[in-house]
Amino acid sequence: MRKKWLFALVALCLPGAALCQREAARPVLATSYAGGVRTIADLPYRTIDGEALTLDLYLPPKAGGKRPAVLFVHGGGFIQGHSRMMGAEKDFPARLAVLAAKGYVVASMEYRLAPKSRFPAQVRDAKAAVAWLRVHSEEYGIDPRRIAIWGSSAGGMIAASVGTSCGVPDLEPEGGNNGDNCVQAVADWFGPTAVDSDRLSLIYLGCLASLNCDADRMKAASPISRISPGDPPVQILHGNSDEIVPLAQSKAFEEALHAAGVEVEFRVVEGAGHGLRADDPVRQKVILDDAFASLTGFLDRTIGSSSLHRGASVAAAGGKAGD
Repeated sequence: MRKKWLFALVALCLPGAALCQREAARPVLATSYAGGVRTIADLPYRTIDGEALTLDLYLPPKAGGKRPAVLFVHGGGFIQGHSRMMGAEKDFPARLAVLAAKGYVVASMEYRLAPKSRFPAQVRDAKAAVAWLRVHSEEYGIDPRRIAIWGSSAGGMIAASVGTSCGVPDLEPEGGNNGDNCVQAVADWFGPTAVDSDRLSLIYLGCLASLNCDADRMKAASPISRISPGDPPVQILHGNSDEIVPLAQSKAFEEALHAAGVEVEFRVVEGAGHGLRADDPVRQKVILDDAFASLTGFLDRTIGSSSLHRGASVAAAGGKAGD
């Protein structure tokens, strides 16, 4: 039985059959970056199953007023990965620091991995991290009304699950009430949105979709099945050459969000594989630069300075933001 599981895990990470992003060694986090950004590495946000889970914080220069916050969830096929990696980006902490320099408090989290921990552990960890940011909002200058979650690959699925499950009891973190863990925006980068294959169900749920998985459990683990009209705005970004997570999953997610009346921005990245990878180094830089620029624009409209202007305009018209 042990050999069967090891074979399955290896198969999940083979090219063309993988859910995994290639993992580099976890780099040491610099204490400061350009633009006055400072970092705090490995802050514990919860202890569960005897494991202390941590996140990194990237803090913008101090200024008046509270800042919106963005929580990043890494990929790695649910079995590997760390808070300082994202697909083809070779210096991900530097990218997060650029986002922080624009006025966002950025957090990048670790979470429980499979096969030791199965769904819904990963989603509960992400919700606990969101709640932690709110509990510590005064300490780190966070506006608790403006928190987004963003993830790539497996992390994109986790982020989408958090965004579509505000107030859902079965996904609340273990250990009682940990605080408000709803988010105001979601960015899902090339993540699965439905448990519809044996490869995904085997590692995420510990069963085979075609054989012994409970249908209700597969549905519960699929963010596309949890969409409702009150969900926060969503950005979906996916390469059209992705050989690991089918582009069709993101297309179906976009259509379901649109049908429910949820604000959605869907970007298909031409020539990008999984992790936004490209063979040509010049094209690679363009892809990554454009992707991060689109993320910044989305965040600005939904939780950043432009979102405040939008909310004020709606209030002046006698409504409320999000109506």
